[in-house]
Amino acid sequence: MKAVTLITSPRKNGFTKTIVDRLTIGIKDNGGTNEVLFMDDYDIQHCTACRACEKGGGCVLDDDFNTIIDKIRESDYFIFTAPVYYNDIAGYSKMFLDRLGSCNYDPELTIPETKALLMITHMSTNINPFVIENTHRCLATGNFQVNKILDIGNLIIDKKLEEFELEDYEDIGYELEEYEVIPYKLDLESATL
Repeated sequence: MKAVTLITSPRKNGFTKTIVDRLTIGIKDNGGTNEVLFMDDYDIQHCTACRACEKGGGCVLDDDFNTIIDKIRESDYFIFTAPVYYNDIAGYSKMFLDRLGSCNYDPELTIPETKALLMITHMSTNINPFVIENTHRCLATGNFQVNKILDIGNLIIDKKLEEFELEDYEDIGYELEEYEVIPYKLDLESATL
């Protein structure tokens, strides 16, 4: 399995990277590879809502977005990480998801169905389920079949991860392809006022 991980947090040595490193050990133990990309290393602009992508040909913004998308297209598995700062995914994460929609208007640019892991990191005892559901939905509309969701919150409140917890992520990395695809839903009644 050839995996690509996109870390959308600007913290290159934070908890997300620590967990991704352990997932990578499991992936490698199972004969795979994992290329880890830091979104902060790329020039990715915000979607300008110009709608040029709707005519086909992808996004017209001249930046590094297509470099990341090409790497994802060439992979068998995608790991998307998104930190939560103030009750929703951070700006970098949202920026990537907004731009992901530009791939859906041209059959030649559509991302092939690819299994994916969604990792949400936050420092709280619970998270609004809508954040996870909506991020899952965004990935699904980009043709990603999420088969594992990691809600990393309670584990990092103490600002440390125990070795036995980290070893669990190695097991998850080893078994990534074996998990069943998780259907996504969006319950607007509970998500709106």
